[in-house]
Amino acid sequence: MSTDHRSPNSLFPPVSQPSQYKPPQKRDLPTEIPHIPDGNNPSTEWLPIYNKRTPYIEAEIVYLIHEIVRNYIRLSAVSEDGVTWPPEGGHHLDEALCNELNISDAAKSLIRLLPSGSSIFPVLLYQSSQIFEISDDGFSLRASRESPSFDEEKDPPAERYILPYDVQLSAGDPETPVIILDTRENTIRVVSTMDDGADDSNPPNVPLERPDNPYYYRNYWPRHAPSFLRIQLNRIKALDVIPPGGYSALSYIDFADEWMRRKIKHSLEGTYGWPDNFNQEAWDEDRDRIWEEAEEEYERLGQPKVLRFL
Repeated sequence: MSTDHRSPNSLFPPVSQPSQYKPPQKRDLPTEIPHIPDGNNPSTEWLPIYNKRTPYIEAEIVYLIHEIVRNYIRLSAVSEDGVTWPPEGGHHLDEALCNELNISDAAKSLIRLLPSGSSIFPVLLYQSSQIFEISDDGFSLRASRESPSFDEEKDPPAERYILPYDVQLSAGDPETPVIILDTRENTIRVVSTMDDGADDSNPPNVPLERPDNPYYYRNYWPRHAPSFLRIQLNRIKALDVIPPGGYSALSYIDFADEWMRRKIKHSLEGTYGWPDNFNQEAWDEDRDRIWEEAEEEYERLGQPKVLRFL
């Protein structure tokens, strides 16, 4: 039988169109490929849950941060010995220094109960942002009070330090986000010193606390602290973000490195039983080899790109 639609015996007879039908105009292809948001794009962080507000409960914040650090230790090259956990009653703080830095009672209490990292075995709270070594001689405590937006040439000395009720949870080099918790509002700000002002990272129409200074750290969008920390914890447990495998690695592996993330996730879940039946001893023994083999394969394949559908 003929396949010509003009033949009376055609398998595909012509399709009649309504008299008013007009074929659509041909669309021009976009000059730029549309961007699909990933884990680093602020648009994926604009969740309504972050706008909720609840009273500040220290125990809730401490629990979530401790759980993030515990899961980081389970997956990374950092051991329990690489973290100084708060003793009963909390870390010792120099009261004279706390008074000099004008740290509020709520902020001091939280700082005492946070795990303390080290420069040798850094623990990342979020992306490449490292928790502070607050159990040293006070140097890091002072550093943790310095405002990430302070400009010595422009700002008055009074603005050198963050506000008394704020706590800087983690920081790093200039390209690293700075995580600051407000104990009054129960919120967290993710501050970038690389932005041309907070509006670069904020969702649309977020009011600025200091419109006269677009770089001021408190201009960054305040997010509900328990929700922010809980989402980060859940992302680690789901292996949406994976702590780096070596001491020298600088950040979590996330959707920006999707091939590597999937490769390590496959090993953790399929071979080592993450999370419910996790064989910690076997992972600790094999971790460096697994990462090394994955990196070698990644390079051998020409650093393949993997599209993730959200």
